[in-house]
Amino acid sequence: MKHMRIGTTSYIIPDDILPNVRYLADKVDDIELVLFESEEMSNLPDEKTIRELARLGESHGLSYTVHFPLDIYPGSADLDERMRFMRTVERIISLTEPLDPFGYVLHLTPESYGPVPSEDIERWSTCLDMSLEMMISKYEAMRRMFCVETLSYPFSHVFPLVERYDLSVTLDIGHIWLMGYPMQDNLDLLLPRTRIAHLHGVHDGKDHLGLNKGDPTQINKFISALSNQTNKDNRERVLTLEVFSEAELDASLSLLEKSHDMMGKDWGGRYGNH
Repeated sequence: MKHMRIGTTSYIIPDDILPNVRYLADKVDDIELVLFESEEMSNLPDEKTIRELARLGESHGLSYTVHFPLDIYPGSADLDERMRFMRTVERIISLTEPLDPFGYVLHLTPESYGPVPSEDIERWSTCLDMSLEMMISKYEAMRRMFCVETLSYPFSHVFPLVERYDLSVTLDIGHIWLMGYPMQDNLDLLLPRTRIAHLHGVHDGKDHLGLNKGDPTQINKFISALSNQTNKDNRERVLTLEVFSEAELDASLSLLEKSHDMMGKDWGGRYGNH
């Protein structure tokens, strides 16, 4: 039976990626490497750091999910921006290849936050299509490694592209709760393609909180649905507790531990050892 790997982000303690991985290595099964790169600053690891991350992963049985930088715009009407998206993807894949990532989290970034991703959705979708075609033409064998994340807009805007290019999904259920979209409809549509799931508490218009601050009924429904899907299709998945502090991680791990009976033996086992 494939199991669920319990993970969290590379920003739990206020330090760089490597100290975070050392801190988390015995607490979780997977670490989401949250990468950023801009003209002002970058946290992209150098080759020496990558080698140490690979060593830690091997010695602790860790896997890695890699979150592409947020400031890339595959739906841009500007060809230069789309080419910059492609160069960023190539650079991150080349850099992290020694880590044998479980998957890559990809934002099909909207042009505006909220339920309407662009003033010209048809043009935005066409540009996304061209960017994804460019990406998959180079990385066809990796297509299921690319996990398109649910963001502020209804995923129905991009699901046809996900199907066309046979991509996977990063199902961020917290974003769905935050926007008030129907959970069950999204679970029915997206769970079969979900390779990575992001879970965090949502309360009073804020997300990425500890699970103790979220709606326990909704959280348990999601965990149950995710577990049932994994039992059904026998595919290994990563569940990332997408929080950013020790207190929020500890609270979230405690809640998962209490759900142990419901989750069953197909889930990763370290979350109770924090």
